Amino acid sequence: MNSTQSTVAVSNSVSSPAITISLESVGIFTGILVSISVLGTLAVKLVSNLNNISASITQIKEDLKEHADNAEKIRDLDHKLDLHIQDYINRKDTVTLLIAQVTQTLEHRTNRLYTSMKDIENFLQMQGFKIRQFQDLRKLEKEE
Repeated sequence: MNSTQSTVAVSNSVSSPAITISLESVGIFTGILVSISVLGTLAVKLVSNLNNISASITQIKEDLKEHADNAEKIRDLDHKLDLHIQDYINRKDTVTLLIAQVTQTLEHRTNRLYTSMKDIENFLQMQGFKIRQFQDLRKLEKEE
């Protein structure tokens, strides 16, 4: 095998050693440069991927914080809703009791009025007046 060699000779007035460059040394030097550029590219891709992962983790942390804040707001709203529901139930019970009390008072006064009317009717009949029969509204309400 014949190897081809290139020789670069530098001549100075001062004697200095000559640098000899062969195709083999150029190939090795080129291989080293290509390898370094490939390693540099891989390093850049690795750093880029690590930055993307870091950004994703930061975004997830922010989303979790926001979710926690929303969950706290939901708990507060749920508590307020429970208070409003209990307030509504209490007011409904109060109104129901008041209506029952008014109804009972009306029934009592109606019965007293009916009894008083019967007493007056009996008194007037004893005095000689003819009393027409009136319709008892209490009986009609019970029938309906």
